[in-house]
Amino acid sequence: MTGTRARLGGGLGAALILGLLTSPAAALANTGEPIAQTGGMTATLPLFGTTLTVAVTLDTSTGNISGVALTPTGDFTATTTQPDLVKYANTAGTTTVSVRAAGSSETIKARSGKLADFIGSGTWSADVFGTGAKSTVDYTIGDDGSGHPTLAIGTVTPASGITDTVNAPKMETEDGDPSASGGVTFTYQGFVKRLTISVEVSAEDSQASVRISLRGKDRQKVSGTLAELAGARTWSAHLCNGTAVAVQYHVVDTAGAGSLAFDGATGAPATSKVFESSDKGSTSNDNGLRVTFDGTRVGVAIRLHRNEDGTFTLIVKGTSGRCGDQPKSAHPQGDGREGDRSGSTGSGDRTGSGDRTGSGTGSGGTTGDGGH
Repeated sequence: MTGTRARLGGGLGAALILGLLTSPAAALANTGEPIAQTGGMTATLPLFGTTLTVAVTLDTSTGNISGVALTPTGDFTATTTQPDLVKYANTAGTTTVSVRAAGSSETIKARSGKLADFIGSGTWSADVFGTGAKSTVDYTIGDDGSGHPTLAIGTVTPASGITDTVNAPKMETEDGDPSASGGVTFTYQGFVKRLTISVEVSAEDSQASVRISLRGKDRQKVSGTLAELAGARTWSAHLCNGTAVAVQYHVVDTAGAGSLAFDGATGAPATSKVFESSDKGSTSNDNGLRVTFDGTRVGVAIRLHRNEDGTFTLIVKGTSGRCGDQPKSAHPQGDGREGDRSGSTGSGDRTGSGDRTGSGTGSGGTTGDGGH
């Protein structure tokens, strides 16, 4: 990657700042809209009896890493600088810090020689749904006395309008490696994102690692009366080159019969299809709209479902950030430690329409009356 620069400030309290200036080819989107919209995240990690703050900045159009700052600098040096992955190592090579932004997640990970290196308290913060305000989470890493890690989730302060649910930490041993993992589920106007904090110790070499990940897909699910859901709405996202696009539509209430109407698309040419419940392949209670921007895999599928109790559910599923040949690091393989052990369940949405969607307020994508 060209245009990389590293600047070291003077003294222990200074920050190691890495600015990433991407070439046009490297500017292709790496993450989904829900991750790009956060603009990054900041984690303060307990390390060597003090703290290390890792501040990550993402380009809000592409989700690529545009900057990373470590405070204090210590003797860390950047060893890898890619749009989706940045790695640091200390001079001795005993401690590493990495930042990854790809698909539906952004992650900060630190690895060091032993669990004792990470004992202490830390914090995490991010603008989870791109609302302009940050949510924060406090956590504490400990040792149960046998060399196994413990984790406690402390105070959670969500931004206005966001609901949080703490996923209680679980301590377990898998393949001989003891670990502790927990987190927080954030919800906002029908969107869901999950923060996972995990600590793991390798039984083979006693090395310890701390991983903090925020995951989210562009999925919005809002239920209510037809009158509550009716009105104009907009889904928005970005093409692979960062161009902003949007789909305007509205939920129609005609004497209690709900339907979807396509109003237009902006930013690039698009093809739309509206299907009614009588169309082949649709269910008897559904009306839908699908819009795809021509020549891309960016688009949105919208469905209005009539429930048995007479209410309706609006489901919006967007696709973006699936941008062809990405760096190999955008799709990590073979690292069993990437898993989410927080015990949190999925959103129940298995439609598989991709990662980078922007449906609904807050997730970079859908705005509308009564919902998002």
